[in-house]
Amino acid sequence: MRFPTLYLLLACAFVGPTPTLAQETKVRSALASPPPCYAGQKLTLAVELLAPGYFASAPTFDMPDPHGLVIIPPIGSPIVSSETVGAITYTVQRHEVSVLAPEAGEKVIPPLTIRFRYKRAPLDKESIAATVHTPELKFQAVQPPGTEALGQIISARELTVTETWKPDPATTKAKAGDAFTRTITFSAQDMPGMMFPPFPDGKIDGVAIYPKDPVVKDHSERGNLTGQRVDTITYLVQHPGHYTLPGAKLSWWDLDAAQVRAIELPSHAINVAPNPALASTQAAVAVAPGPRWSAPFIAIALVVTTTLALLLASHRSRRWVLHWISALRPVHLQPLNPPGP
Repeated sequence: MRFPTLYLLLACAFVGPTPTLAQETKVRSALASPPPCYAGQKLTLAVELLAPGYFASAPTFDMPDPHGLVIIPPIGSPIVSSETVGAITYTVQRHEVSVLAPEAGEKVIPPLTIRFRYKRAPLDKESIAATVHTPELKFQAVQPPGTEALGQIISARELTVTETWKPDPATTKAKAGDAFTRTITFSAQDMPGMMFPPFPDGKIDGVAIYPKDPVVKDHSERGNLTGQRVDTITYLVQHPGHYTLPGAKLSWWDLDAAQVRAIELPSHAINVAPNPALASTQAAVAVAPGPRWSAPFIAIALVVTTTLALLLASHRSRRWVLHWISALRPVHLQPLNPPGP
C-alpha cells in the first residue's frame, strides 16, 4: 500500500508549474518606418502589448523627454489581434508612437513604461495590474540633401500652406484705424501639427499687431496621421503712411519626390490714407474745454477769501478760526484688536 503513495509523490515532484502560473505579459517594439530616417520626419515606433487573456483597461504610456527627440503618445485606437505562444493565447494590442528628430545625428529612444490591467478569463471579477518596459532603441537621423543651410527642416508628404485675408490688403483702400486679419493654415500628411513653425508676427512702426493663440490639431484615421496648425494675426494700422505687411517662406523636404520644396507667402505693401472721422475724434479730445467758472461764482469766492484774510489778521479771530477748523478733523479710534507683541 505504500508503493503507490510513493510513486504519486515522486510524480508530483517532477511536474512543472502549471501554464496559468507561467503566463506573463509581454511587450515588443520596433521602428516601422523604413530607412533612411530623415531629420524632421515623423517616424513610427510600433509597440505591441501582449496580455495572457483579455485587456481590462486602456494602457497608459509614460512618455520620456529625451534631448534631441520629440516623442508623441499614440493617437486613436490600437489594432487588436490574438496570438498563441506555446499553449498560451495572448490578446495583442498594436500602438503607434510618433518619434521625430529635428536635427540629424545618432538618436536614442529610451525605454517606454506602459501600464495596463488584464483578466485571464472574461468573467474574472478581479483584474491584474501589469507594467512593461520597451527596450532602448537607436537609429540614425539623416539630413536631407540640399537642406544643410536651412536649419531645422520638415520632412513630410503633401504639405500645404494656405493664406486668407479679411479684408484683402491688395484691393482695399486703407485708412488709419483699419484692421487686416491674416489666417495661415499649415497641413501635412504624417506630420503632427505641433511641428509646424509659428508664423512670425514681427514689429512694424505705426502698426499694432495682435496674434491669437495657434490652433493645433491632429487627425488619425486607419493609421494615417494628418496634422494642422492655424495662426491668426490682426494688423491695425494706426497712422497714415506707407507700410509693408511681411511675407514668409517655408522650405521643406518632400518625402515622396525626394527633393526640397518651398512655399512663399508674399508681403503686402499698403498705403494708408488719413481717416477724417478718426482725425475729428482726436481733435475733439485734444481741445476738450475744461470746467467753466461763472462770474457770480468768482465774485462769491473773492468775498469769502477776503473775509477769511481779515479774520486771520487779528490774534483773537485767528484762534476762533483754528478752533472751528479743529472740529472738522477726523477722530482716530483705538482698534478693537490691538496688534500683538
